[in-house]
Amino acid sequence: FRLNCSHRRGGDFERVYPLIRKCAAELGRKVECLGDLQGPKFRVGELAGDPVPLVEGEVLEFGICKDDNDTIKPGRITMKSTIEQRALMKAAKVGIDLLIEDGLMKVNVVEKLSETELKVKVVRGGKLKARKGVNVPDVEIDCAALTEKDVEDAEFLLQLEPPCEYICVSFAQKAQDLQELIDIMDRLNIPPEKRPKICPKIEKPQALTNIDGIIAKSQALMVARGDLGVELEVERVPFAQKLLIKRAKEAGLFVITATQMVESMIENPVPTRAEVSDLCNAVWDGTDAVMLSGEA
Repeated sequence: FRLNCSHRRGGDFERVYPLIRKCAAELGRKVECLGDLQGPKFRVGELAGDPVPLVEGEVLEFGICKDDNDTIKPGRITMKSTIEQRALMKAAKVGIDLLIEDGLMKVNVVEKLSETELKVKVVRGGKLKARKGVNVPDVEIDCAALTEKDVEDAEFLLQLEPPCEYICVSFAQKAQDLQELIDIMDRLNIPPEKRPKICPKIEKPQALTNIDGIIAKSQALMVARGDLGVELEVERVPFAQKLLIKRAKEAGLFVITATQMVESMIENPVPTRAEVSDLCNAVWDGTDAVMLSGEA
């Protein structure tokens, strides 16, 4: 069972986790739990009115909100001022692409006005709505892998009884990102036998470059094809999947392959032929598990 910490609120996990363990015991089934930390998220800000059209070729401002009235409007895209989003703006360079709403829209940085302001040109347009995600494929962003919320969620997961079996670190880019979770376990004096397996989610191109160091700090690995397909270009994902599974299995790691495994079954009772082939290929590659999201 995946416990998605993006949705941890109002005591839901405190109620659900004991119920999962109780039902598994009653049914005599071995069920493992995976706590999935949200990781740093990058999103555009709020809208004052209707969605704003982005027109191909248009040049506009892209910056951190100056105040509560600095919302998305024609000619300007804003982001809330958070540690992570200010780090993104600081790392942005002329020539890089910013992908909005899973790549449906794309803008290219044509000028860096300051550490918090860019001038961008629309490469692929669309209608921009509030709080849509932003991906930056070509940049390693210098911010902590674990946000304040992630630290709080990790502390909660580490004190569950019985312990959850895995904790996922989202958007892991390098070994140090996993060390942050190890440091929390050390600080809480979690004994080795109660430590969940660390499972980085490979969603950034930088993680492929640093994969040896990441594997050295891990006991499991997730091929997270959703964001990886946005950041890496979708046609390169099959090659990345095969590489990641091979390297992880050589190191003795448990491997999970995730995203759109049988997504058509959200609406239909049977998977498509292409989905069956995709699933089988993941198994033949060596994956130990596949993860369902919307399908479940």
